[in-house]
Amino acid sequence: MTTAGEIILEPLTIADAAGFYALYTVREKEATVSPFLPEETPAAFTQRIIALCAYIFTIRLAAQPDVMIGDCALHDWNEQTGEIEIGGSLFPEYRGKGYMQAAFGLLETLAQQHFPVKRILGKTTPENRNAVRLVEKLGFVQVSADDTTVVMGKTL
Repeated sequence: MTTAGEIILEPLTIADAAGFYALYTVREKEATVSPFLPEETPAAFTQRIIALCAYIFTIRLAAQPDVMIGDCALHDWNEQTGEIEIGGSLFPEYRGKGYMQAAFGLLETLAQQHFPVKRILGKTTPENRNAVRLVEKLGFVQVSADDTTVVMGKTL
């Protein structure tokens, strides 16, 4: 468990499958590509994502530690470049309250503790201005962009 003020990060487990699947069901409605494989169960989806991430956590409120409000992760570690990606999602009712900013701050510290990381990257769609503004507050700058992806980076 990792904490920062109002939030707690707990490692994602299969026990979180229902809530995790629900989170990405909401995201699926906002995205152009589904995160799910055909007929993928909540447990199978959760296990697949856990296997893809170096570290993945549920985000919970310190005042309500049994309630998952989102997730955040470090993934796609590139040893040659010293880069790792950061990502996450919150249920809509928890967005804009500083929770993801706190979670990403914890992930940055974790990345520095466990990897010889030189740069953290975050990828989103050009339409997701909220995500871009969030990482800009954390010191990220635009690395590249095209019609489908904006890559933001922070050199450590």
